[in-house]
Amino acid sequence: MKERIEVIAQNKFTFPAFLLFISILSYGLLSPWMKFFHDEYSILWFYHRANDVTLFFEGNRPFLAYIYAPLLDIFGANSYLWSLFSVLSRWFHALCLFWLVKEIWPNDQPLATTASLLCIVYPAFQAQFASMIFSILFLLFSFFLISLLFTLKAIKGDKNRKLLIITSLLLSGINLITTEYFFSLEILRYAIIWLYLFKNQIQDMYQVFLRRSLPYLILYLPMIGWRFFQQPGETTYSFNFDRQLSAISLSKIYSFLMNLIVDVWNVSIGAWIYALYPRHLLAEQSTVALIITLFLCLIVASLCFFYFRNFMSFKEKSRDNNFLIIIFSLTAIIAAGVPFWIAKLPIGKHYAFSRWTIPFILGASILIARLVLLGKKPLSAFLLASFMIAVGVGNQVLVANTFRHDWDKQMNYIWQFKWRIPSLQENTTVFSNMLDFYYENSDEISMALNLQYPSVEELKISLFQFYLPERIGTGLLPTIEPDLSLAGRRYYRLFQGNSSQSIVVDFQYPACFKVLDPEIDIYNPNINSLSKDALILSNTSLISKNGKQIDQKQVKNIFGKVPQPDWCYYFEKADLARQFKNWYKLKEISNEVIDRELFPRDNREWFPFIEGYAHNNDWDSAIALSRSICSQSPQYVQMLQALWNRIDRQIEPSLEKELAVKNIEQMENECEH
Repeated sequence: MKERIEVIAQNKFTFPAFLLFISILSYGLLSPWMKFFHDEYSILWFYHRANDVTLFFEGNRPFLAYIYAPLLDIFGANSYLWSLFSVLSRWFHALCLFWLVKEIWPNDQPLATTASLLCIVYPAFQAQFASMIFSILFLLFSFFLISLLFTLKAIKGDKNRKLLIITSLLLSGINLITTEYFFSLEILRYAIIWLYLFKNQIQDMYQVFLRRSLPYLILYLPMIGWRFFQQPGETTYSFNFDRQLSAISLSKIYSFLMNLIVDVWNVSIGAWIYALYPRHLLAEQSTVALIITLFLCLIVASLCFFYFRNFMSFKEKSRDNNFLIIIFSLTAIIAAGVPFWIAKLPIGKHYAFSRWTIPFILGASILIARLVLLGKKPLSAFLLASFMIAVGVGNQVLVANTFRHDWDKQMNYIWQFKWRIPSLQENTTVFSNMLDFYYENSDEISMALNLQYPSVEELKISLFQFYLPERIGTGLLPTIEPDLSLAGRRYYRLFQGNSSQSIVVDFQYPACFKVLDPEIDIYNPNINSLSKDALILSNTSLISKNGKQIDQKQVKNIFGKVPQPDWCYYFEKADLARQFKNWYKLKEISNEVIDRELFPRDNREWFPFIEGYAHNNDWDSAIALSRSICSQSPQYVQMLQALWNRIDRQIEPSLEKELAVKNIEQMENECEH
């Protein structure tokens, strides 16, 4: 049996298959329950509306468009294909790292194995589930690793030396012009060349080093100049190198070194320590999710240890290169940080900043693998490695679940928005408080909403959402007042609006989306003061019942099937009917809600139904519902007063109405006391 296990372990396909299994566990389990995030909405908007995704990348990594364009033609808005591609890109990237480390240190295969497994579950990076964005970034990272691998093979005298050099130059060029993420990692190529010459004690080493490096230097040095002089036109991050040099002082050098040490710690050892107890991930998990995650971790740890133990039965690791390996890995970590430190970008644990940890994965994985394997007892070392890999898988599964939760909230918001607002006049600004989306900001949500609405002019954004707390007092929204010009700024600055053409909305999940009613919600205790101040700008006449609609097949591809009608569906339709005074329709909706025994999480959502009952002369139901709200949610008394004042004003006098209004006045006095 032992011999058979060794034969399986020695099979060249065993380890790649195991890596693929880990990638599927980490990034594929929950992917069917979520779709798109972050800038993916903007990319899809350009792809569908302009049929030209290159417009999205103008002024923001323009050459990256030539990677996206063919992949979008293949995958389109099929989130399942993008998720599969994401799983495969992480697997391929880890496999490339395995090949590279194995080629650099051929006598230390346990290092290559452990580093690639740690790489695939690296816990500091927590955004892989925006699969359209990061699968391509890891594909480019893989190109870079293959380029390094081919460089080393060419130096070793491979019979296809010229082809290897040409291919490595081509892949290096793709990396250098498409993204700045791995630009400074290029110096590792020269470290690898030097390391090989040093280990093999090559004569005339300096001359040989220069000769072997020359083709890559001819490519790299002009690229450095291009990056420095063209940076503002290539990314949204800019820097002024002359100004930064002139501002150098001892205190700033000290501060920079302290930040560098902290960042190096956070992306290497600190990342794994924090992964042991990721508070922000655990806070949103149910008990069932935690139990399932723990069970998966135990399976992964057991499988990893089993693999390592049998692997060690026929391969012994070399301890000759520990110092060089650690120096190499630290060099890789520091080189990875150069673009971000120059641009003064924070390398942090928050989702929005975790993407900047990607270039650190190479050095951090090799460093941690070397430290883990330093022990003299192989079984102890492999127990620790198995535990860490399991922790990495557990973290990524928890991250996936938070993405799934966020997707659920996004879809509730987007669909309820569409149900309540079937059509919206172009150039309308949507004001709101901060919405509880961890993975989306207002710009990204704006583009998601625009995918639900058509635009008359090509490449014109129909609507834009502003989160009031983050916009007020800025150049975009200096104050809340009418007739202010507004611009929704993405990379392309296509939205132009005016504060007098706006609506104010609210969404406090799991309560329903609401278009705020200025007459009623000015008294709403659950609405913040900024939203109340903005009510003077709200113009619900911008909403219409009918209008040109987007191709529903396209909508389904991006957002999935229309959800089954629930309470929020009927509330949105009831509030829309109330706005257009379609009291008969409101009566039908009320009857359906009663038949289905549906109830809200926020009693404010009964208000359209009260108004509908009153206009349909069902005063008993209107009074009963008002009394129920008054007893359950006495904080809504002022809102009820405002609602009944409107009912009294709009409905013709009658004895029934007079009795109902007196009844409500008595009820309101009782609730206040």
